[in-house]
Amino acid sequence: MSLLASVRAIASNLGSFKTAFQSRIYSSVSAAGHSTLYAGEYEFKSASGSDVPIHLYPLTPVVKLQDDSKIPFDQVPQFTDRENEWWKAKYVHAWLRSFSTGEYAGLVELDRSVFGSTVRQDLLRRGLRYEEAWMKQGTESTKALGQVRGTTKKAYAQKGRGKARVGTLRAPQFRGGYNVHGPRPHLKTHDINRKVYDACIRTGLSTKFAQDQITIVDSLALAEEGKEELRQRLENLNMMGKRCYVLYGSEDPTEIQNLISVADSFERLRRSEELPHGERPVVVAWARNVSLTPMMDFEHLIIDKAAVEVLEEMYRVD
Repeated sequence: MSLLASVRAIASNLGSFKTAFQSRIYSSVSAAGHSTLYAGEYEFKSASGSDVPIHLYPLTPVVKLQDDSKIPFDQVPQFTDRENEWWKAKYVHAWLRSFSTGEYAGLVELDRSVFGSTVRQDLLRRGLRYEEAWMKQGTESTKALGQVRGTTKKAYAQKGRGKARVGTLRAPQFRGGYNVHGPRPHLKTHDINRKVYDACIRTGLSTKFAQDQITIVDSLALAEEGKEELRQRLENLNMMGKRCYVLYGSEDPTEIQNLISVADSFERLRRSEELPHGERPVVVAWARNVSLTPMMDFEHLIIDKAAVEVLEEMYRVD
């Protein structure tokens, strides 16, 4: 199945960007005693301890806190009135989780123009083809007439045989002859408008968000360089056995050097007693070098708070 076949169209509008990212993180989730959060208005504790009324927007994936199982969308209140204030929201919500324990630390408001834009399959296809062209070597080659080995002597007389003229035995109709208009080494890359490519990245992020395949964590730092620690953290996030594309936003990669080294050693392993869920590759990249192909190819996208800031800075639409 192609990557584009798994994309679900989600209707939404573009929003604007809010610079104060830290003020959009709400901790101590307590929704009137309910363990399941539906779209609606709830009271949350802010970082300063004050009660803040928060709207869970209709485009926010609603998740049960106990077992991470999603609520069927037919049970979530739907707001079909586009004039309603729900549809004018600038942000969509996502859960903020601890990378070390996997526990829910609060809610994060994400820019709707980056993570909640309209999913367009034509942009995904165009962006994927553009990036696939990077990977093509373009080294295929065939021999022209001057490169084929053989005699240059005229094979037969021009006239008198009652047959067609033969100027050279290296002609394409003969065995061992040259290839007519065959492929030559050349670059397979092609240009794409920068704004179009930015829209492709926004569509990819919105697709992963709509499919509930984005996990936002507080930090990606590893205390020790070992596979067991990373396996345990992925197990806490219910990501073990899944191919993960990890984005970090820090300008200094030495902070997550242990994560990068350990992730390079992850490979495809079958399920066993030691690995009940198996093992799948994990790719770590800088948020400013985000690519659409691994984003759509890998099952899950894990980003930290700094990466959210970088992505919203680069791809927001005012």
